[in-house]
Amino acid sequence: MKIFLFFIFAFIAHSQDIVKNSLIVSGATTIQPIIEEVALEYRKAISVELFVEGGGTEGGLKKLREKRADIAMVARELSQEEESEFAYAAVAIDAVAVVFNKNNFIKNLTKEQLTDIYSGKTKGFKVISRAIDRATLNVFEAYSGIVSPKRKDISLKAKCITGEAWEAESNINTLLWVAGLKDSIAIVSHAEALRYIEMGYPIAITSIDGVAPTNENIKAYKYPITRTLFLVWNKENQKASAFVEWSKQKLFIDAIEKLGFVAVER
Repeated sequence: MKIFLFFIFAFIAHSQDIVKNSLIVSGATTIQPIIEEVALEYRKAISVELFVEGGGTEGGLKKLREKRADIAMVARELSQEEESEFAYAAVAIDAVAVVFNKNNFIKNLTKEQLTDIYSGKTKGFKVISRAIDRATLNVFEAYSGIVSPKRKDISLKAKCITGEAWEAESNINTLLWVAGLKDSIAIVSHAEALRYIEMGYPIAITSIDGVAPTNENIKAYKYPITRTLFLVWNKENQKASAFVEWSKQKLFIDAIEKLGFVAVER
């Protein structure tokens, strides 16, 4: 019995040590590659193990509130309530890119043409949208004026995304579907789209109203569908605060730019 209790207490002590020396970062898959890029260097510098998981912006915030994550990755603007509730730092700017399969590519769309395709008024495309808990969809809805038909609070007069649209849970799902469907159109993180194009996937990014989502246009907010990427944490969490402070260094900024985002000056 004494031996059994010894192992139980040893296990508890070991588990507490793991929690003390780890940092859980959860949320937007758009931001996930940035944190993964620097995780090894942070562990070397601070001796803290970094655990990074996706699940989307809303999932990350939910885990943060439940104290199951130290930092939430948020790929949309914060509400006033969230700004009061949490500590936060803007780290990068990303665009929501409109992408086609390369074999059925349209180089430029007007806002009207884009909304006509996504509402189903213009036929001939396999429309790929995002699940309603995904920040990409929130940003697109705010820009286009059309909303997911699955929203519970929409008015009868609201213009909706076609009910035939596929709903992707992540950037990866979205891009794989576009690569495999010649008549597809989708909304996705610009930086993630660039990564898949570099890997040879048959994906092409369109311009909106004649403006391409280049880093210059994104930084100057000339491209019309941009969003700020945030790290969000509970104000009393010193481990999270230490990571965000560490993230101001050049290594982190280089990771942001390497992955196709625009770094925010801090």
